Amino acid sequence: MGFLRGIAAFCGGVAFVVATPRLWLRALVPASTALVLVVALAVAGVRASVAIAHRALGEGVGADVLGFALAGAAVVLAFVVGVSLAQPLSGWALDGIVRAQEARLAAAPEPRAAGGALSSLASAVLAIAVGIPAVALLTALGWAFPPAAVATVPLKVVVAGVLLAWDLLDYPLAARGMTVGRRVRWCARHFGAVVGFGIAAAFVFAVPGVGLLALPCGVAGAARLVAGTTGGPPSRAGG
Repeated sequence: MGFLRGIAAFCGGVAFVVATPRLWLRALVPASTALVLVVALAVAGVRASVAIAHRALGEGVGADVLGFALAGAAVVLAFVVGVSLAQPLSGWALDGIVRAQEARLAAAPEPRAAGGALSSLASAVLAIAVGIPAVALLTALGWAFPPAAVATVPLKVVVAGVLLAWDLLDYPLAARGMTVGRRVRWCARHFGAVVGFGIAAAFVFAVPGVGLLALPCGVAGAARLVAGTTGGPPSRAGG
């Protein structure tokens, strides 16, 4: 039942954002921020690439080829950096969506505690420290023993879902003043729901171009999941 509750929470977040027009501008902030960053960085990168190529090789075909290659790399890098920065830069809008969802559920949390940004950074570092080795190990097992793919592929989907859920849950859990340790324990207690929520989100986020548009729905769904399991703001006591 926890697994299905997690799926239902994500679907509920999608329905809430779609059915709440006053949140649509906030919901567009991550994608709009990414678009502005990618375009600005790409334009600057292409101009710098052309200038570097001509400075290095002068005029001619060689300089054009080098400039084209550098420009392509600059565009890819601009996309990666722009998308990566869009989520943290859009935190104010995503937090607003979380607050609106929790207000709708009559489960408004305490204000975000001071130092929440550092806590979120620690949360991201933990996800990287655990997630990358887990995925690398499962990939290595699949290469070393191909029949193991029957198990390693579904496990990689679960790992990806849990990591995505952990990222989305950061917004409502941090707003409730939970430290990283308390977030880990919360996720362990509700692991089935976290897996269901994360896998549902992963299937949507895997659609090209949908990730940033689905991000507001994801944080709304995370707020629903947290409110449904805690019922209100937890005590700040403990770590």
